[in-house]
Amino acid sequence: MNSQKETQNERPKDEISLDYVGITNFKTLLVITRNGRTFHLSPVIEATINLPAEIKGAHMSRICESVVEIINDERNAHHSVEDLSLQVLKKLGEKHPYTNAHLSLNFDFFYETKTPVSKKKTFEVVNVIVQTWIINKEESLEITVEYTGNTVCPHAMENSADKKTHVQRALGKLSAKGTLDQMPTFESMVDVLRSSFPAETYSILKTNDEQFVIDCMYEHPMFVEDVCRSILAVAKEKFKGKKLALTAIAKSFESIHKHDVIAKGSTFTE
Repeated sequence: MNSQKETQNERPKDEISLDYVGITNFKTLLVITRNGRTFHLSPVIEATINLPAEIKGAHMSRICESVVEIINDERNAHHSVEDLSLQVLKKLGEKHPYTNAHLSLNFDFFYETKTPVSKKKTFEVVNVIVQTWIINKEESLEITVEYTGNTVCPHAMENSADKKTHVQRALGKLSAKGTLDQMPTFESMVDVLRSSFPAETYSILKTNDEQFVIDCMYEHPMFVEDVCRSILAVAKEKFKGKKLALTAIAKSFESIHKHDVIAKGSTFTE
């Protein structure tokens, strides 16, 4: 019986090291059990490692195996996406030596809330991206949560005799980077974003709910710059005592322009 030839281990024609190689757009089912609650997630995964100049190719199947073996390991209940991510990279290190590795999981995360006046229960969705790095044996993580809010232009309102202005939906992003023991929960990051806009957005609103949201927006007009600063200020206060690098992005989908506007800022917790 002929043994299989490992062509990946041959020397390449052009011996140039590569920053990363691996798999992307890999989809699977992930079950997380935390604080008595079970979350079913369907992440889109990217897993990559660096490749030395003298190695022709990575063993892509081993990268896939590292992801699947950890996620499907029924002996260990997964209590967080972040901890699982580190386990995947460590498993990958057993199958495919590297000095640098990166894992990204992108998925929808649902949270329960109620409409502001009619108190109807709704499940709202945010996008979450969990990224994990092992670089020269140093571990780090970053969680990014994306939330849809709204803005009301204070400049147009100030210059209108009857306080008319333009309104638009807006995107808020909050990223927190640090070590595993310092990571905030997804829910706490959602709370920061929800409270950083003039008003919240909802999938369902009755007439009295709509008016409440509109009134809040007009009572708290904000530039996209205001929203970005608000996200950072609220996050810095909420996560006080942790060691985190915080980044915020606010993007307004302008209603009276053909372009959008954006603001980005960064800070650290103390």
